[in-house]
Amino acid sequence: RTFRGRRVNAVILLGHGARDPAWAGPFATLRETLAREQPALAVETAFLAFMPPTLEEAVSLLAGRGAARIAIVPVFLARGGHVKDDLPERLDALRRRYPGCALRLAAVAGEAPEVIAAIAAHAAAQADMRPDASCGEIFGSGSGSGSGEQQYGKVWLVGAGPGDPELLTLKAARLISRADAIVYDHLVGEGILALARLDAEIIYAGKEASRHTLPQAQINAMLAALAKRHKIVVRLKGGDPFIFGRGGEETQALSAAGIPFGIVPGVTAASGCAAYAGFPLTHRDHARMLTFATGHLKNGSVDLDWPALARPCQTVVFYMGVAAAEEISQQLMAHGLPADTSVAVVRQATLGGQMSLFSQLDEFPMRLREANFTPPALIVVGEVVRLKAGQS
Repeated sequence: RTFRGRRVNAVILLGHGARDPAWAGPFATLRETLAREQPALAVETAFLAFMPPTLEEAVSLLAGRGAARIAIVPVFLARGGHVKDDLPERLDALRRRYPGCALRLAAVAGEAPEVIAAIAAHAAAQADMRPDASCGEIFGSGSGSGSGEQQYGKVWLVGAGPGDPELLTLKAARLISRADAIVYDHLVGEGILALARLDAEIIYAGKEASRHTLPQAQINAMLAALAKRHKIVVRLKGGDPFIFGRGGEETQALSAAGIPFGIVPGVTAASGCAAYAGFPLTHRDHARMLTFATGHLKNGSVDLDWPALARPCQTVVFYMGVAAAEEISQQLMAHGLPADTSVAVVRQATLGGQMSLFSQLDEFPMRLREANFTPPALIVVGEVVRLKAGQS
């Protein structure tokens, strides 16, 4: 595995965790010190309980960045049940889950004097420390008020558009170029990540048909963890983050965790595919309504409002619908749409490898199979498709 073409060694500094978030301070300090002194290492922090990220989340994050060898350093003062019982079991489960990573449990802090020395040296440097200073203030992670309140960066949910980097908004391009960390999806177009800083954390969290790199709950936790370390975190999504991009789920999680966030809309895939394939989505003579639907519900079904989708004089765009093409065709015809209704299927819209298939409602599933048309692709149903240049 590689990260930007390089094999990576990585370290996880593992703490017990505490209900007071200020206790994350020492680990943030150690992480920064180690990362600065050993730039070849990817360094993360994790906790056994009470505060994110968990050990499992940290390993997943590093594995997603291509870490090949990960040393887990328990920042404990003595061995105990965790090191003898709990950690070996969790490590065995992680080794099975990430066979491409070599995971090794390193010495506890009590057996590594340099770790304690680093903590002591940092504390000693705080000459103006108040007697009642909190742990977070001592180690530079607190609010400065003595309350121990956690300070967060800001997470931006950014729409990367349908693929072509020139379709990015100016605000999206600016945030990508300034981000400390970027968590990106499978549908982010090639060339867009080239705008990122060379030292930014780049984390792949893509979701492909029937294959998810990270579960959504784990992505939510990762964004929260990154916001505790970085000033600007960009969650980069293909198209628009609020149109079948799970942006709503992520903003709910960030809001519940008290983490500030912002939204940057993007050109949605439907607009991009129609424009680059040469037909409109609406037209006064052919489509006075425009409906976006998903061809893959959370429960795996395609249980949609078919009577509404089969109404005349509208355009329906199905996201993630290639695998359900047969059912889409049958249901729309069963609810009244003529078999010769025009259909377009557009793959890799706005990119150099864009492929467009034009057919009619009763034939397009067969045509997809014959052409070996695979996701990601959008299905557009409606008479506007006939308006493509060169067609009557």
